[in-house]
Amino acid sequence: MVEGGIYVHIPFCRNKCLYCDFYTGGVRIADWEKYRIAILNELESRINETVFLPSTLYFGGGTPSIIPNEFLKRIVTGITTRLGVKDWNEFTIEVNPEDVNEEKCKVWKESGVNRVSLGVQTLNDGELKLIGRRHTAQDSIEAISLLRRYFDNISVDLMFGIPGQTLDTYEKSLDKIIELKPHHISSYSLMLEPGTAMTLLVEKEKLLLPNEDVWMKMFQTTLEKLNNAGFVRYEISNYALPGYESQHNSGYWLGKPYLGLGSGAHSYDGDSIRRANPNDIKGYVVNFNQEHNKFYKEEILTDEELKEEMIMTRLRMSQGLDLEEFESKFGEWEKIELLNRASSFFNKGLMKIHQTKLSFTPAGFEVSDLLLSSLI
Repeated sequence: MVEGGIYVHIPFCRNKCLYCDFYTGGVRIADWEKYRIAILNELESRINETVFLPSTLYFGGGTPSIIPNEFLKRIVTGITTRLGVKDWNEFTIEVNPEDVNEEKCKVWKESGVNRVSLGVQTLNDGELKLIGRRHTAQDSIEAISLLRRYFDNISVDLMFGIPGQTLDTYEKSLDKIIELKPHHISSYSLMLEPGTAMTLLVEKEKLLLPNEDVWMKMFQTTLEKLNNAGFVRYEISNYALPGYESQHNSGYWLGKPYLGLGSGAHSYDGDSIRRANPNDIKGYVVNFNQEHNKFYKEEILTDEELKEEMIMTRLRMSQGLDLEEFESKFGEWEKIELLNRASSFFNKGLMKIHQTKLSFTPAGFEVSDLLLSSLI
């Protein structure tokens, strides 16, 4: 039986970061008991969708680290009991540095968490304040130190391209994070999403982004420093020590099935059906506390959409796209067409084929968005 993942969306934050476009609500509106009941009732009503072996569990958000300890334990117990899972291959919880303390670490560990994803973003206090984070650089340093006492798999999120950020300040953050020895680092470029406070401030020229040359140096510096520190780049923005690649997130990129629970959560059956719960916390809680009606919206992907999605997700990964798998799904003619579109990139050193895998070279990753648009 194919393995798959369970995702639990916790749509509550103490405050919204200026760059964030994820669906969240203020923690003040959180009724944790009703949300717990809703999560477990949704799982019960959709249990027939888990026609896969649940191997990973991921609590994302929002800010899962603000879940009161007792409710987290009860949610996890309910999920594992209903699915009959004794031990997860990987159980990740996203946390913010200001929430990390001894008691929470013990509860996360006792609940079965074996991987923690820490949202550091930067170790420059001025940059943290500018993007609306509540923690300080010292909070992050202390959080990593404490987490290492309880967990053997720690991931850190870093961000570059922040307004006012320089190559020097980014390098200092990156060097310090490497020194703290996490097992996994996600280094993302700031994305200006439509409608966010950050985007509006940049559009009004009240905030200035690093120029393209500085951005590219940050990108290249990330690759060089992490490579020298023993990290392997296995996806465009993700680097891991060998054996510490995110199993859950890799499942997304490899087209594995997953069931998403919670307001705003998404699901995929591993074939052609995607489902999405509306961004409606109140409606979600009412539905699964009282009525238990179907709450998601369903989309059946066409062959063309599946083909494009496979190209985009597989090529995000360093291992690339398996041409034999691509041909088995879409036919020899589509494989030939794809290779024809990629042919000019081979000569430029931007793409390569190794055995049956089509992938970007390091130079190709630098312009991957442009290349992907040409390939699909």
